[in-house]
Amino acid sequence: MKKQHDNGLPSSSRQRRLWTASMLSAAVALAGCSSEQPPAQQTVPVQAITVQAQDIALVRDFTGQVASPQEVELRARVSGTLQQKHFVDGAQVSKGQLLFTIDDRDLQARLLDARASLSDAQSSQARAQLDVNRYRPLLETQAIPRQVYDNAVATLRSASSRVDNAKAAVEQAELAVEYASILSPVSGRIGAAEANIGDLISAGSTMLAKVSTVDASWVYFNVSEPALLAYEQAHGSIERPASEPGMAARLLLSNGVAYPYAGEVTFSDRALNASTGTIRLRADFPNPDGMLRPGMFARVQLVTERRDDVVAVPDKAVSQLLNSYFVTLVDTGDVARQVQVEVGPRQEGLWIIEDGVQPGDRVVVEGIQKARNGASLQVRDVTEGGQH
Repeated sequence: MKKQHDNGLPSSSRQRRLWTASMLSAAVALAGCSSEQPPAQQTVPVQAITVQAQDIALVRDFTGQVASPQEVELRARVSGTLQQKHFVDGAQVSKGQLLFTIDDRDLQARLLDARASLSDAQSSQARAQLDVNRYRPLLETQAIPRQVYDNAVATLRSASSRVDNAKAAVEQAELAVEYASILSPVSGRIGAAEANIGDLISAGSTMLAKVSTVDASWVYFNVSEPALLAYEQAHGSIERPASEPGMAARLLLSNGVAYPYAGEVTFSDRALNASTGTIRLRADFPNPDGMLRPGMFARVQLVTERRDDVVAVPDKAVSQLLNSYFVTLVDTGDVARQVQVEVGPRQEGLWIIEDGVQPGDRVVVEGIQKARNGASLQVRDVTEGGQH
């Protein structure tokens, strides 16, 4: 007799019923799956700009160094002991301001001696003049020989020469005393004193200090020969007549901050440097605040070309694959379309597009990584500055 379960069915019959129930459940599940719709294509959020034609000035940067239009080395014109210093190192000084004093006691003594010699010479000249005046009427009456009168005239001429020499000696002595007081030849900034009080100063050789003008500054920079030729081919000679303003220039300081005053190129060297293939130029900048100091490095910016009615897009809107460049346009229906473009120069965050984009096109500037060809886009229109 076969063994039965508690429910009274043989085990084989129960297994068949379980298998049938499982198959029915699977069929129902498959039927439910077949009735579901495929997932809808997701839209890609992007930001886009509407391209407009614009005028762009192409600017090139050149490394330059600041110099003073006038830098004077102060040296004494007389020898002596440095007696006093009348300024603070690094201070602003005015033209004619007293800077150093040299002990002038010896010079004053020489001046007194020269004046005494002049007085003696003038006395001799006066006596000789009296003799000539006295002998002249006597000669006319032949009361004295001609030789006596001629000797008196010769003595007067000799005395007059001694007077002239004595006057020159007095002037030299007076200048020496004046040179003992060393004045600033220009208005500007003075450096540190290079001689100390009590030092023996040698005329013409001992360096005392340096003074630089600060109201204007020169910036020297070098331009390559190809860059110079390209500019002159497009715009004519870089040199301008003195009556015309030079090429406009801007300046960026070494920390990247724009210098607030514009300048102009006023000088180009007579020849190129054969070893570097560059020519030296100079731009003049006003310096009313004293911000520019000699020796500083800065970048001179020159407008080398102007392009009118060009299409330009932000750098981030352009992608590169090998030697090809692409942008993503927003087509009708907000669908992405990637197009190959021909690019021109880059300028201040913009890339000029020579071909491939027209004014009025909407160009994706954010989200281009996910905006594949044919993708549905959720577009947020912005300006080039990133605003609605």
